[in-house]
Amino acid sequence: MKRIVTVFAAAVMASNVAVAQNNIELGVTLGTDGVGLDLSMPVIKKWVNVRTGFTYMPRFDATMHFGFEAGDENMTQEERDKQFDKLSGMLYDMIGTKVDKQVDMVGTPKMQNFKFLVDVTPFRNKNWHITTGFYWGPSRIAYAENAVYDATSLVSTSFYNTLYDRVANSYNNLFSDWEKPYMSLGGTDLYADEEIYNKFKSFGRMKVQLGNYVDTGAPCYVEPDENNMMTAKVKVNNFRPYLGFGYGGRLFKNSDKYRISFDAGVMFWGGTPKVLVTATEVVEDKGLGPVIDEDGNPILDANDNPVIGQVREATMVHVKREVDLAKDVRDIGGKVGDYVDIMKSFKAYPVINLRISRVLW
Repeated sequence: MKRIVTVFAAAVMASNVAVAQNNIELGVTLGTDGVGLDLSMPVIKKWVNVRTGFTYMPRFDATMHFGFEAGDENMTQEERDKQFDKLSGMLYDMIGTKVDKQVDMVGTPKMQNFKFLVDVTPFRNKNWHITTGFYWGPSRIAYAENAVYDATSLVSTSFYNTLYDRVANSYNNLFSDWEKPYMSLGGTDLYADEEIYNKFKSFGRMKVQLGNYVDTGAPCYVEPDENNMMTAKVKVNNFRPYLGFGYGGRLFKNSDKYRISFDAGVMFWGGTPKVLVTATEVVEDKGLGPVIDEDGNPILDANDNPVIGQVREATMVHVKREVDLAKDVRDIGGKVGDYVDIMKSFKAYPVINLRISRVLW
């Protein structure tokens, strides 16, 4: 910011233009870059004018829908729906809360920018100008999170997935040095037997599928995070060059104090915006490996094959990674897919705005 101010001051001094009457204007803007305030002044009279200020996109909400599911990718959609209904009923019996299959996600823009623009009027008609410069702001321009009224469903989902992990870990560590209960009630430890384990395995985890990975074709799943939230964010470059043109003149016929202008141009924000979510891949690590003797040598069976046994704790490994839905995932359905497609179409951002200004002195 200090460098920008220094360059601006140097340009004014180099042009040998004193700030005289009717030189500085205060402007109010309204357009696709939001609402804003700016100051403008001539650097080279009748040829070059500079504008600097801020723009802010007012808050508005856009609701997207996505659905939870159970089971796995080998099942048909009808089978997954039945599994979800059974699982939802089981959770209601256990904790008295109902998990809605459809969850809403509310998105809102977060775009705010400092701008520095230079208007050049090379034409005989000085009402026309060509504009270049830049916008600068936070890289996150939009944010989405689950609706408040869906919090109960997300908490219930997190509860179930945690219980799923505990059952799997309890069963896979039975009769080992890492044996552990999946739950304790009134001082009594409960261990997962094969029946309980298979029941949970048949249900699968509760999750949301957002299409399939482009590189592998495998499903892309997301789950509530450690705060029981579902979130997404849209990011572009911080520095965004601008190029455009405009037309301006007096707002009132007999007064030079008020002016109006229209501008149109393009903000280059770095190509396709990133639509980022945290995807979850769950791998069941059973803790198995070759059993070794006291000398560190593998123990062999009658066929001279290494004996495989439990040599360490078995755990559910959660692999989380940030995924760009606009680049890494395809076949995204529903409203989420519609909004991702819209964002993918904007390689650069169109700027159209109206500016009304008043001469300060």
